[in-house]
Amino acid sequence: MASPSRITPDRVVLVAALLAALAYIQDLRYDFILDDVPLILINETLRSWRNWKTIFLTNIYTAKSQALPVEITAVHYRPIYRLWQLMNAQIFGFVIPWWHLSSLLLHLCVVFLVYVLGVKLLKDRWTAALAAALFAAHPIHAESVAYVTASTDLLVALFSIASFLAYFRFREEGASLASYIVSIVAAAMAMLSKETAVMFPFLLVAYELLRETPADVPEAKRRLRPLVWTLPFFAVVGAYVAVRSFLFGLNTGPGPGGSRLAAFLDIPLVSVVYLRNLVWPFRLSFFYPSEWGSHWTLARGAAVVFALAAAALLWRQFREQKAMRLQVIWAAILFAPAALGVYAFVREDWVHDRHMYLASVPICFIAAALLTHPRWPARSATIACFAVVAILLAALAVQIPRFSDDATIYESALKVTPRSFLAHSYYGEALWNYGRKDEAIREFKFVTELSPQSSTAHERYGAALAEIGRDDEAQSEYEAALRSVPGSPKFRAFLLSETAQLELKRSEFSAAAEHMSEAVKLAPDALNYHALLAQALSHQGQVQEAETEMKLEAGVRRQIAQEERASRN
Repeated sequence: MASPSRITPDRVVLVAALLAALAYIQDLRYDFILDDVPLILINETLRSWRNWKTIFLTNIYTAKSQALPVEITAVHYRPIYRLWQLMNAQIFGFVIPWWHLSSLLLHLCVVFLVYVLGVKLLKDRWTAALAAALFAAHPIHAESVAYVTASTDLLVALFSIASFLAYFRFREEGASLASYIVSIVAAAMAMLSKETAVMFPFLLVAYELLRETPADVPEAKRRLRPLVWTLPFFAVVGAYVAVRSFLFGLNTGPGPGGSRLAAFLDIPLVSVVYLRNLVWPFRLSFFYPSEWGSHWTLARGAAVVFALAAAALLWRQFREQKAMRLQVIWAAILFAPAALGVYAFVREDWVHDRHMYLASVPICFIAAALLTHPRWPARSATIACFAVVAILLAALAVQIPRFSDDATIYESALKVTPRSFLAHSYYGEALWNYGRKDEAIREFKFVTELSPQSSTAHERYGAALAEIGRDDEAQSEYEAALRSVPGSPKFRAFLLSETAQLELKRSEFSAAAEHMSEAVKLAPDALNYHALLAQALSHQGQVQEAETEMKLEAGVRRQIAQEERASRN
């Protein structure tokens, strides 16, 4: 692309990054949202540098609530990400704007690394500059940047690109072995930032298979010997898996809740949803309709065929450009973790924009290469490039306000997926926390209608009813929850305790004692269970039995206090 001397690729990237920053800067006045509260605001681990060792021995959800013992089944072992949080907490405290600013600065760092990567691989600074501008402005990144907890995606992209650049210097530019070591260390940092870095060694394999090698080198050596350099990166992944398995077992999440084969067959649909959001990022949401990624229709089947045909055409289009063919392969590799989420999460959690942060890098390279193709007249190509970036920036500015608070993000999601069980559940919780209790009650009730077999939906609706004094209705919801409760003994015990508290309030002491007797058998170490049983027994005149339960309650409290002291030390 020809241009006046004052308009250089470097300056284009700088201007695009600044304009993107102006769009994101509005989130400095926004609240902590969603998981920001448990992972940052009330996370005791972040209170002191002395807790850095704990970070390497626990998953990101270290806090246990006595209020609602629903177990977190997906283990996320991300110590570098948590160290980033610890550093922010120690430098900024819990002043929210600084946390948003740190995420924005991470994003800008990644933008400039994308530019450097494009220059190295594409050998054309203008194409690289356009790719970086597209990456800076793309609205699909709003979730990763505006949602502080999603900075894990920024970190894994930062370290992955840095690792590849160091590897490139070592393999292509004759850098010393120190660059190779730096690459391995950066890859390890990426792996400890988010699990999606498990695909990074495969990016290197694709690069080695497509890179130019001297013609006089035998074919076998040209293809296989360079792959030896990728082995330490696979060792990094293996070490991560070994440590994670040692600490937490092989837990990979709750799964789709149905047939694994059916979930496998839905992977193409999930991939098409992600592609749609990348290519047409104008109706983005924190949740998407579960049927988009799980119900095959003729139109969705045609979309899958079209996507495969487009990939084949791109492969043919770039037959003389190995660097661009590499981007096609990279896009497929980086889509894999997001698509394989069908095995780890429930259907309504299959698609989230933040999973596309790193995967969008090769997509931006491909888009930039198509927009700057020599076949287009220079003037037309320049106008088209600036128009696309401008449209993306405008769409980005429109997307940011979705993340202003919990109510807003779920309210906006419900415009896209009006019957989402999860969106309505979280929206009701946000409304409740903001004091909008009548609206929250309606949401909780609607959730039970959307998912009548959900014990957690009935429990939350019942708890809300009990808090506003509608005890009879609350009792009915607790009973419905107990009928549909899954095999979690702790959650069943919790439901029994809630039921017993209503019964104590209505002086139904015998029923309360019966329910609490079962609860303490299921969860003998739970706080307040023995005390509630003692209260029911004492009202029935069973004083000695009540005293025994209070002694057990005192033992539970001592144990909890000891565990809290141990965790602080």
